Amino acid sequence: MNATKPTRLPWRWLLLDVDGTLLNSADGLTPRMRAGLVCALEAGLTLVLATGRTYPSLQRILGDVGLPFHMITNGGAVALEPGGDVVRYTRFMQPGLWGQVVETLQQEGLAPLVFSHRHPEPPLFFTSPQPGGEHFDRYVHRNRHLCKEVTDLAAETIPNVVQVAALGKGPAFDAASARVMARLDGRTRHHSMVLYLDATYGKITEFFQGDVSKWQAFVGLFPEAASHPEWVIAAGDEAND
Repeated sequence: MNATKPTRLPWRWLLLDVDGTLLNSADGLTPRMRAGLVCALEAGLTLVLATGRTYPSLQRILGDVGLPFHMITNGGAVALEPGGDVVRYTRFMQPGLWGQVVETLQQEGLAPLVFSHRHPEPPLFFTSPQPGGEHFDRYVHRNRHLCKEVTDLAAETIPNVVQVAALGKGPAFDAASARVMARLDGRTRHHSMVLYLDATYGKITEFFQGDVSKWQAFVGLFPEAASHPEWVIAAGDEAND
């Protein structure tokens, strides 16, 4: 779709969160939701899907939907054109910053997961030998066929870091995550939210470069939106939307 094409509506873009907004609890797109997207595209809107997932994960669940959509992935650190062949925006974490996040998580007894962006190759997951718990293991297992896991957290070997995360569940994880976020307040953008994996609820706590957001990635795709936010319809359901 042409982002500057005049429409019959006062909007140009439809910006949607994926998990919990666009998809149902089974990671599926309902016929009613797909019909709504078709109507929006036929009216001239450009569809943009924003997610905390990596781009291979987003393509896995929606790649066969048959509709064109731009992608904002990794919580706003990466943005791609429809089809995922062209990266239009990236915001990497500074080595000193993400290294500090890793160190702080480990000091609180949490296992870090470091996301390294590559394109067109699959992203890398850097993990440590430190046990991450059942929820951590479920997440890595779910993404192992989409990303390459590397059990090495040596700072000098990890390029293009887009985010650092920890996964777990229960009061001890929540308390440890809260302490890490408090220690890094003002230096990273971070949040902790519910993550549903294999019929099990847990949490993911994510850390990004301080100015990363889905909106900034959206403006990276469509700079004119910075001056005209009223041209955007946006919907989401979590702290990272």
